[in-house]
Amino acid sequence: MGISPPMGWMDALREIIAAFEASDATELELRTPPLRIALRRKPGVLPALPIRLDGDAEEDPAGLHLVRCPLTGVWYDAPSPGAPPYVNVGDPIEVGTTVGLVETMKVFNEVTSDIAGIVRQVLAQRGDLVTAHAPLLAIEPGEPLAAPTTTE
Repeated sequence: MGISPPMGWMDALREIIAAFEASDATELELRTPPLRIALRRKPGVLPALPIRLDGDAEEDPAGLHLVRCPLTGVWYDAPSPGAPPYVNVGDPIEVGTTVGLVETMKVFNEVTSDIAGIVRQVLAQRGDLVTAHAPLLAIEPGEPLAAPTTTE
């Protein structure tokens, strides 16, 4: 039985990934020709927050803004192994601050903050497979830092 035409293959894949992440399963293999999907994770590794695929909610119940992943891939919180993370809990950030990288198909894509504030929680761990719209950071909204004034 194939995927019905109104539901595209990407929508079906998102539903499968969301169901897998919401479960306590560590492996899933699904074969429906011509598609084969294999998902695996370390035992005991569960998402920090429920994954919302609709992307409508931009804040969590505590009033923190959620910086979400723009696309599915592997999350990296630093520019290279051994390097310090782009941001840590307690760091002030501005709109456009690089907060991490998502590797998709061997391409590293910068993830930037869409809000100014203070990092209150890091929700993804280095090396995690994250889906599009998955929450990565929780930010306490704040005023942008004032640009330094120069006098000549």
